[in-house]
Amino acid sequence: MHWWCMGITVRLRIGSFLSACFLGYVLFSSLPTSAQQQQVLGSIIGHIRTTRGGVPPQAVLVTLEFRGAAIDSVYSDSQGTFGFHNLGPSPYTVTLKDDQYEPVRTPVTIEPNSLAPLMFVDIALVPRPPPRGNSDAAPKPSGGNPNIVDVHEYFKRFPKSAVKEFQKGLAGDAANKRDEAVRHYQKAVAIAPEFYLAHNNLGSDYLSKSDFPAARREFERVVELNQSDAAAYFNLSNVCMLMRQLAEAQRYLDEGLRRQPDAALGQFLLGSLNLRLNKLPEAEGALSRAIQLDPLMAQARLQMVNLLLQQGRKEDAQSLLRDFLNTFPESSFSAQAKQVLQRLKGSSQVQGVPN
Repeated sequence: MHWWCMGITVRLRIGSFLSACFLGYVLFSSLPTSAQQQQVLGSIIGHIRTTRGGVPPQAVLVTLEFRGAAIDSVYSDSQGTFGFHNLGPSPYTVTLKDDQYEPVRTPVTIEPNSLAPLMFVDIALVPRPPPRGNSDAAPKPSGGNPNIVDVHEYFKRFPKSAVKEFQKGLAGDAANKRDEAVRHYQKAVAIAPEFYLAHNNLGSDYLSKSDFPAARREFERVVELNQSDAAAYFNLSNVCMLMRQLAEAQRYLDEGLRRQPDAALGQFLLGSLNLRLNKLPEAEGALSRAIQLDPLMAQARLQMVNLLLQQGRKEDAQSLLRDFLNTFPESSFSAQAKQVLQRLKGSSQVQGVPN
C-alpha cells in the first residue's frame, strides 16, 4: 500500500488512488474547489517509538477518530512518522492497535482561530508480553502488506544523496506541493535507478496529476523491482482502468489478487472493474468484501452507491448514503454524498454512470 502520511509512503497512496478511481463516475467526482479549501485547516503529525527509544521494525497502523468514529487511517513510515492533514478545528483521538504492542489512545485538539495549526504527537509503544506456550513463535509483521519486513533496512541500500532527495519529496507531498515532490523523486531515481519507493511515490504523484502514461511507467518499474508486491499490480490495474484499458487492468488485478487475495484495495478495484464491465453481481460481491476487510475504506461504500443506482435500487442507495454520513461525518466526500442524497430525495431516478 502507498499511504497518505507525512513520512515514507511505502506502497499505494490511498487518497490519490481512490480519488482517481472515481474520476470516471459522475456521482462523486466534482467536489467544488471552495468546499475543499474550507476543509484544509490543520494537520496532526506524529512520531512512534518503542519504549527503548527505537523505531518499530514494521509499519504500524494509526487511526484518527472524531466523535468516536474512525475517519482516516495511515501507516507509519520507516522513521516512525505519520500524519493526518486537512483537519478542521476540533478534538480528535489518535489510536494505535497492533498485535505486537499495547493499544494506544491519544487525544489531540486542533484549536480554532489559527491559520494553519500543526499539532505534534509523540507515542511510545509498549510491547505486548509473548503468549504463554508460544514463546518461540515468530512475530507476524503488522501492516497490510506481508512483503514489508523492515523498510529502514531498505534505505541502507541507496546513497545518502538519493535518500535525501526522497525525503525532500516526502516533505513536498506533505505540503501538497506535488510539482516540488516530483522533482525530488526524479532526482532520487536518477541517482539510484533501483530506488523502489521513489519510483512508487513518483508514480502516485503522476497519478494525482492525471498523468496516467507517466504513472504507468513508474508503476511498471516498481513491478520490475519487486514482482512479489501485490500493491504494485493494484497500482497498474488502477492506471489501466483510468486509461480505459480494461483487459490490461484485469490482467494486472489478477496478478495482484493472486499474491494477496484478501487485500481490501484489490477487492475494491475488482468491484470497480466489474462495475465498468456491467458485471453487477460480481461487483457487489467484491465491494462487500472490500468493506468487510477494511471498514474504514469510505470510498468502497460510495462505489457501492454507484452500483445500487446502476441497478435502480434507489432506496438502498439512500440508506447506504445516510449510513456513510453517520459513519464518516468529516470525510472529504461527505459534501458530495449529501448532494447525491438530496438529489435522490428530490427525483424519482438518478442517472447511472456509463462504462
